[in-house]
Amino acid sequence: MSDTAARIRDEILDSISEIFGVHVTEATQIDQGFLNLKWRLESDHGPLFVKQYSKIRYPEHLVDGLEISLTHQDQLQLQGIPVPKLFSHQGKYVLRTPSQERYVLMNLCDGNSIGPGTANEQQMYALGSVVGRMHKLLNTDLTPLPLHWNIRTTEAMRRNWDKRYLQATTAQCDETVAALEIQRRIIDGMDTGIFADCERGWGHWDLFVDNILFSADEVAAILDFDRLHFVYPEFDISRPILSCALSGDQLRLDRVHAFVTGYREYNPLTVDKLIRSIKLTWWKEAEWIAVPQKDEFTPLIRFRHENNWVAAHWDNLKDMFAGI
Repeated sequence: MSDTAARIRDEILDSISEIFGVHVTEATQIDQGFLNLKWRLESDHGPLFVKQYSKIRYPEHLVDGLEISLTHQDQLQLQGIPVPKLFSHQGKYVLRTPSQERYVLMNLCDGNSIGPGTANEQQMYALGSVVGRMHKLLNTDLTPLPLHWNIRTTEAMRRNWDKRYLQATTAQCDETVAALEIQRRIIDGMDTGIFADCERGWGHWDLFVDNILFSADEVAAILDFDRLHFVYPEFDISRPILSCALSGDQLRLDRVHAFVTGYREYNPLTVDKLIRSIKLTWWKEAEWIAVPQKDEFTPLIRFRHENNWVAAHWDNLKDMFAGI
């Protein structure tokens, strides 16, 4: 642990003690995620989890958005969705030390992380059911808001592609060049009008294996609501399917069917909507197909693999999912 991380840890532990009267007996740093510092705590209030918000990743103007996201998390927990219980102080979930280090404190959830593509059929059914119910709770009696993110035009996609292709050819990265050439054919032939019917609402927007804990056949917890925004909830369909059911180059269709079955208990999900969801995630994440960099964020390597898989099967998705 760096001296800076140790200083921040000590400040946060002092703040937790001062605000909540919690005595921490052990703090174990978690080396996961991007820029934010995280610790697993043992305390006289039981196991806890604390995350410090990086000033680089979350500058001050984003804190109000974090409060909204965490408020939704708290409401979901009260309504029975398996998410961590948050601590709040003076109506705020983003807490502060005297030197203005920002952090969030919550109960530590039981459950296990799994590797990408390794969810079993029962876990996928449970995950679909949890996500479906979460969407129903978040988006019933909805007040429309401006979208946090909107779909890139084909022209913008081409400009972005041109930059990545130049980088790949300059670096003589043949694997990336080949992937980009497949991607360009899809971009040029894409009718973005298919996204016009995408529903708008609140979505977790980061539902991949690192943010889900499982028991043997249940969802133990959905984690990390920091990116929950008013976007396209369909991201929460394709993202966990690709993350949890794509094993190597094989998408386990029995797992996909299980997820869809669980989701349909709370919301309609046609095959056309499932395919649109997958294409929406592909369109958003296409920019990740680029020359690999040193010390890349590990999930990005997986996301790139998923994007390449979708591109390779782009024209066969309707046949693949027939009958689901």
